[in-house]
Amino acid sequence: MPNKFDPGFGQKYAHNTKRIINKDGTFNITRKGIRNQQFQTLVDMPGTRFVALVSAFYILVNILFAFIYMILGAEHIIFINSYHLPDFLKSFFFSMHTFTTVGFGSIYPQDPLTNFVAGMEAMLGWLFFAIATGMVYRRFSRPSARLLFSNNALISPHKNGEALMFRIVNRRPNVLMEMDARVMLAVDMDEGVRVNRRYFNLKLDTSSIHFFPLSWTIVHSIDEDSPLYKLTAEDYIHKRIEVLILIKGFDETFSQNVHLRYSYTYDEIVWNARFIRNFKSLDTGQIELDIDSVHNYETLS
Repeated sequence: MPNKFDPGFGQKYAHNTKRIINKDGTFNITRKGIRNQQFQTLVDMPGTRFVALVSAFYILVNILFAFIYMILGAEHIIFINSYHLPDFLKSFFFSMHTFTTVGFGSIYPQDPLTNFVAGMEAMLGWLFFAIATGMVYRRFSRPSARLLFSNNALISPHKNGEALMFRIVNRRPNVLMEMDARVMLAVDMDEGVRVNRRYFNLKLDTSSIHFFPLSWTIVHSIDEDSPLYKLTAEDYIHKRIEVLILIKGFDETFSQNVHLRYSYTYDEIVWNARFIRNFKSLDTGQIELDIDSVHNYETLS
């Protein structure tokens, strides 16, 4: 049995917990007392939500300044045209011109106080677009990988024995190189009063590859040196086994390393099955990879 260690999740718990690593790669840990980091929150939120939030803030700020201009007197805002608008629309459009510093020249303030408020709004607009531009640049310049993990890990026949294996594939057209995989095992030992969680490194048949154009099946042979040796499916359930995965690779697009986390719990491990090959050679001499079939496997009799 390999020496146990703690990768950073703790070992002693009052009762059983949920999975350690969620399906999206986040840790199943709620950090209480941490200060809210607004910039980090905006950078990490989904793109559609970010665009909606920025757009909503822009509209609300212009509505607020429109009411301020109406309080100061919409008659102090001069339109150079022959048509007339309601005071709110006139104030709102003036606010949009001022906030974005467009300055078409067709609308302008007339009195000193309105000019002062317009100047302050223009300064706020500069700050808003500077921060928004920084966040957009941060979102696009940050390297990230999108790997697709097979839905299940498998226990398959392998080299006159068995092996735990799962499969990954790059979902993006970018080039990933120098891929490294590290796989750990988390086992819950129920001692009655408390749960003692133990961790083990799993030795891989191939822990690194230089190139990653196809799918990669990561294999751990279950031999006498494996912590999974002679364990049954019932043992996996009783010990609440979870396979923890850390993938690291070099992103050629950004010239930086990227990291991904994933895990399989005991109920996501399929016994006596093997993966179906998801690539083939064509008559043209090219190799065709079917990314969506990375999950496909067949059960063995």
